[in-house]
Amino acid sequence: MTTLTHIAVGAMIAKAALTGHKIEADPAVVYGVTIFFSNIPDMDIPLFGIRRAIALKWNHRIQSFFHFPLFWIILYLIVETLAPLNIRQTIEPYMTIALVSLGIHFLMDTTGVHSGICWFGPFIKKQFSFTRLINRPETIGTFVLTYCKSAVFKVEMLIWTGCVIYLLIKPV
Repeated sequence: MTTLTHIAVGAMIAKAALTGHKIEADPAVVYGVTIFFSNIPDMDIPLFGIRRAIALKWNHRIQSFFHFPLFWIILYLIVETLAPLNIRQTIEPYMTIALVSLGIHFLMDTTGVHSGICWFGPFIKKQFSFTRLINRPETIGTFVLTYCKSAVFKVEMLIWTGCVIYLLIKPV
């Protein structure tokens, strides 16, 4: 899935948390946390460099700890264990929506065209995908073209459209 879809889903999670679950937190912070954590697994791409990644045929979904769900679970457990009680109580609603946002990011990325998710990485590098994976094209143009022709792209457009409609119609 693309960044725009992750942003739209993150915003939808925030709105759902604020309206349906009545989270007592600053709405701007809730939106910021959900959108940030809906995209953070992909932040290794700008950090690594898109051109460098393409030149090295680097696949961040199977080579970056950012895309390993176990990394985020371990990080969460460390924060829960080591953070003082007053800090944990303050950040608890944000940690919950951060984990939901990360989990949905990984579920959405499990519908890959060229790669899936290594749910048990770095220990097991098997890629899981709900769709049949095809070989990664050599050029960016071919990569974009094959993605735009895929069923995953159509599903992504439906998700994006649904999120935008939900965000526009249902007021907070």
